[in-house]
Amino acid sequence: MCIKSNPSQKLRPLMDIAPGDMVCVMGAGGKATLMKRLIREMLDEPFPVIITSTTNLHALGGEDAPPVLLSEAGRAELQSAAQDWSGRGAVVWVEKKLPQNMFRGLEASQVEALHTSGFDGVMVVKTDGARKRLIKAPGPGEPVIPVGATHCVLVLGLAAIGRTADEGIVHRLEKVRAIAGLEAGEVIGTPHLAKLACHPESYQSRFPNSAKRILYLSHCTSPKALEDAQAIFEAIPDGIYDYLLTGDSIAGNFYCRRANP
Repeated sequence: MCIKSNPSQKLRPLMDIAPGDMVCVMGAGGKATLMKRLIREMLDEPFPVIITSTTNLHALGGEDAPPVLLSEAGRAELQSAAQDWSGRGAVVWVEKKLPQNMFRGLEASQVEALHTSGFDGVMVVKTDGARKRLIKAPGPGEPVIPVGATHCVLVLGLAAIGRTADEGIVHRLEKVRAIAGLEAGEVIGTPHLAKLACHPESYQSRFPNSAKRILYLSHCTSPKALEDAQAIFEAIPDGIYDYLLTGDSIAGNFYCRRANP
């Protein structure tokens, strides 16, 4: 099945995200930009949005960046904190401010407690880090996915294709080489990203059974990148992902292929 030729300008409908959902984002090559896109699309919706992380979170800059709620500032109690997001809009809820424009995220148990407390909005949760690399493999204990996750979104950067596999491009280089079959100094191709997306030692084995499984290939900014995404999707066996998506998170052009029609 081919990718739909006409792009969508909205990402949230392609992921079937609705109030009450917890969307967990992981991988490398555009997690923050993807999260910003989802937030922007939901700012005018009649439900609140919480952005948080079970690891560290870079500040979401920009004029339309949501306000930040710090647990360490006496806001740890859910009942008290709820007043800050009870209306429409979005808020970043984290533990504390860190150096270099970073925040420490919340414990998974705090995210779980909020999700089960009757919160009727959407939660967007970053669940691992990648040190700004384009692709990665999960480390021990990664990703930290809270119980109750409804969506697991794996991000991989198409911009890695055609570049040499080194530590400037790849996070956890040795593990990625082992999973993807990359030799030292080899140029990254579409088969390598496909293996990284579906290998049993990569992310797909760590998704909760109850969550929608979504692969998002970022940096789809040219016809060649769209062809690369199609090649990757065709190499992924049926049954691993529910949705196969690619797009340009900044420009707002998205393409989908339903993996399990």
